[in-house]
Amino acid sequence: MNWLALVAQAVDKIPLERMLARRPDNKQRLQELAEILGQSHAKPAETEPEVQPPETNIPQEDIPEKPRFADLGNAGPKVHLESNPQVTSSVSTKETVDYQNREIGKNLLMLQRHCVQKFRIAGRACDCGQSKHLLELEALAEETVGMVDNPDIYYRILDWVHRLGPISTVEHVSSGKYDDLYPAFGNEARDLRKELLGTLDPKALFPPRETVPAEGVEEIKEAE
Repeated sequence: MNWLALVAQAVDKIPLERMLARRPDNKQRLQELAEILGQSHAKPAETEPEVQPPETNIPQEDIPEKPRFADLGNAGPKVHLESNPQVTSSVSTKETVDYQNREIGKNLLMLQRHCVQKFRIAGRACDCGQSKHLLELEALAEETVGMVDNPDIYYRILDWVHRLGPISTVEHVSSGKYDDLYPAFGNEARDLRKELLGTLDPKALFPPRETVPAEGVEEIKEAE
């Protein structure tokens, strides 16, 4: 028998791609798959344990309390608003109110004059109706409200100040837009002053002169 011819015939019957293709190694693939799966389920590397601060045995009462407003930078001493019986005012409430009324009257008289002059000095706008007199008048009236039982007059003075203030600036005075209104405000100031002090006499703007008792007069004469 011709064995070479028989082998040649068998080779011709086998497809060429099957002869060239390498049969897969299933055993090797299973090993690679097992390694991949083993890595995904492997335990993570051990980390160093967290170091806890050592426990201290300091008593709680010895731990300083954090100040509430430490970040405000206010390290000044606290002032206790307690009344000191050794520091008392010898001025009565009536004397205080009388003084306040005289000061209010002076400012009303000054503003009355400026209103009549339409807030002009030598024909040019002045700032007398802005903060100089109005601010002081407002402060005095607000301060006196809490000292009396019938503060209606002070509230009307405050209303007068609030109405006059916005239109008495240098810009508005220079524009001449409110020249017809300023004298009317001056009349209101006069009426408020009369109601507050009971008179338009300029003497009411100053404290009454202290009278010398009769005994004092005799002592002065004897000394002379």
